[in-house]
Amino acid sequence: MLYIFLLAAAVAAMVSIRQCSAPRIGPKIDAVAGGDTLNVAIEVSPMGVTLRGDTLTGPYYEMVRGVSEFYGRPIKYHPFTRLSDALEWLREGRCRLVVADIPVTADLNEKYIFVDPGRVDRLVLLQRRNSAGDITVKTQTDLANLTVWVPKGSQSVMRIHNLAHEIGDTIIVREDPQYGAEELGMLVALGELPGGLTVVSRTVADSLTRRYPSLDASVGISFNQYRGWAMMPADSLLRDSITEALRQPRN
Repeated sequence: MLYIFLLAAAVAAMVSIRQCSAPRIGPKIDAVAGGDTLNVAIEVSPMGVTLRGDTLTGPYYEMVRGVSEFYGRPIKYHPFTRLSDALEWLREGRCRLVVADIPVTADLNEKYIFVDPGRVDRLVLLQRRNSAGDITVKTQTDLANLTVWVPKGSQSVMRIHNLAHEIGDTIIVREDPQYGAEELGMLVALGELPGGLTVVSRTVADSLTRRYPSLDASVGISFNQYRGWAMMPADSLLRDSITEALRQPRN
């Protein structure tokens, strides 16, 4: 119960920070639980975990709870907003599972193994409409010589570079060291991101466009990609156990 309270406090702090447009929480994991407790880094996002009123919710959060109940194993959650932070915790052994909408790319497959939560998603461009309701970028080719912001270490960097090759022109990529994808989207909505362009998943875009009607996410950046939860290769048996639990029917 204490873990749930602490997670709620952390998520609430992140939500408060976002609403105030203040700097993000730093890339430092809180105390790691010992014993048979499974340390899980979980993304604060529409698919990961969010705070609705005073209740934690989110599709992935509920799935991890189901795994915990199935095996009777306690979970300690470590919320994050930037994937690169959580993957660093994973490599350092501070957590054993990173729960987020992680695109399962060839590059990541060389470093991690993945739990399949049965999700596909794709990348889209997020931009702000002007007062007349028009957008600057109507097709991918309009991105030539423009600047696109992404979180530092984001897997979308490679896709944007590949897109630049496909359109035969330069797309300038800026990796922000402070903010996660959803936070950069909020800065676009507030008109506070230089250039006003970022790339996010379709799920994040849908959540943001509902809250900020001035945002546009009509320009696709990638095809559908499988999404997974990351683990270290040495944890293949744990990965198989989590996969088995996720396949169990839920009431």
